[in-house]
Amino acid sequence: MGFGGASAATIRTIVQEEVADIEAQTDKLAGEEPSSSSVTANWQSATAPSTETGAELVRIGTAGDRKKLHSLMVGIGALTNGAVITIRLYRLINGVETKVYPPSGTTWTVNTDPDGIWVIDGTLEITGVLRVEVQSDTPADNTLAITYEYDLEDM
Repeated sequence: MGFGGASAATIRTIVQEEVADIEAQTDKLAGEEPSSSSVTANWQSATAPSTETGAELVRIGTAGDRKKLHSLMVGIGALTNGAVITIRLYRLINGVETKVYPPSGTTWTVNTDPDGIWVIDGTLEITGVLRVEVQSDTPADNTLAITYEYDLEDM
């Protein structure tokens, strides 16, 4: 890039603008602070927004926004020993909310499988909202807490 006969002040301004543009892009690479919480619901007897049995755990993302989702962990350790847990993910596909996970038959058993389920371990682009629902097969899990944590990055 040549500056021709530009003054030092003009060159400094151009360089500062270029550096600011680079910083704005690289700031996104740091990602956002992890989001985590716990939810108490009727995991065995409620009807989730999908109309399947279970309850909604969390909505990740915002309508009209694009994000990189790097991880999603769900903590099932506070649920009843031996309970069989299903974690379902939903998102819009061409305007229709669609279950995109899990493959049929995928479940976790409390105190047999890990207490923390790494549902997403790697980068997944999400556009809009990714909804997470959980179902338990055990009535004693109603009103118990399930925890979660996820990490997002701007695109």
